[in-house]
Amino acid sequence: MPGEPYSRCYFEALLAGRAELEKELPAISRAGEEVADRLVAGGELFIASVRPDFVSEGVVRSGGLMLLRQYTCATDLSAADTVIAGWSNTTPDRDLELMRELHGSGARVIGMGPRPPEELAGDLLAHTHLFLESSLPLPQALTAPFSGESYPLVSLQNLLLLWTLTGEIVAALTRRGYMPTMYQSVLVPGARERNAGCHGSWFHREHAVSPVPDGQLGRAFLSRISDIFRALLEGEVDSIERVAQVCARVRNEGKTIHAGLISHFPMYQAGAPGDPGHMQRLEPLAAETPSEKELELKLKQGDLFFFLGYFRRPTSAYRTARQAGALIVEVIAGAGEPEEGGPMPDYSIRPHWPYGDSLVSVPGYDIRVLPSSGIVQTAVYWAVQGSIRA
Repeated sequence: MPGEPYSRCYFEALLAGRAELEKELPAISRAGEEVADRLVAGGELFIASVRPDFVSEGVVRSGGLMLLRQYTCATDLSAADTVIAGWSNTTPDRDLELMRELHGSGARVIGMGPRPPEELAGDLLAHTHLFLESSLPLPQALTAPFSGESYPLVSLQNLLLLWTLTGEIVAALTRRGYMPTMYQSVLVPGARERNAGCHGSWFHREHAVSPVPDGQLGRAFLSRISDIFRALLEGEVDSIERVAQVCARVRNEGKTIHAGLISHFPMYQAGAPGDPGHMQRLEPLAAETPSEKELELKLKQGDLFFFLGYFRRPTSAYRTARQAGALIVEVIAGAGEPEEGGPMPDYSIRPHWPYGDSLVSVPGYDIRVLPSSGIVQTAVYWAVQGSIRA
């Protein structure tokens, strides 16, 4: 690792984590079978975590299950229900408290995260019915930019596991004759109407989906996300290094980096465990656009506007940044065609995830499932943060 760009090592670590998950695919498939049986029997499926980012990635999400609900302290669970509970070992005492609460409800609890600290592992894992481990190799040099915190990597391993499990739940349901309703990205034309037609139904009343073999969707997801990580390794490391150098210069000159971060998982990363504080997060984006009023108020000459978006370029926001004399960094996937309209960003990083967000085709289904944007945009965010030497 010494002498190598940090982002290269970061993406290689994510690829290593992905390889670890593929070894666990049989266990993940068995978990999918169990969840499917409980759903068919009338139970509900929930997602829970002490941290809001894990939950936000799962619910009302492009390529995700419409039937998945957020667990809160007001949720009335039953023994028929299943809860996917995620942790990243950043708040172990609170994680244990949550697991005790879930276990006490009588619901089936699937724990998802790295192995808990030794002093709490026995107690915490005793309150799960099934534990899916999301650990990955973490050399000290990899976590050093984050003050030794593993969250910037472990949290993404959790998401890889979450979506792999989701794929296996879908596949298991098809083998029982059901196709669950899945969200399409609302920023794709026609998606809102398409999703509205499924609203309120856990399963499609009619579908043409054949039974999907176990392991097929989970493996396809891991393969496609690996392709994206490799594309970042091969095509974006130099761009990330340039952006990191510019960010360091802006910081060293006493200026501010203002980050506009896409919703769901990425927007929670500013201030997350290990965040070195190089960037100041703007208010959550409205669809794909930052608040121009906020930009006018905050952007100053010599600042940097770091836009980690979705598909489209917010040209009006860029004009505001230009008028303020700020630099612009752009991280968007594009909508399948060249972005038009100025001003252009000063620097760009291509995240390489596809228009539409989701990665995996289910034979006979109308949309792809299992999203990539939350994982990849967050990976770019942490790769840049870890590369800044300010």
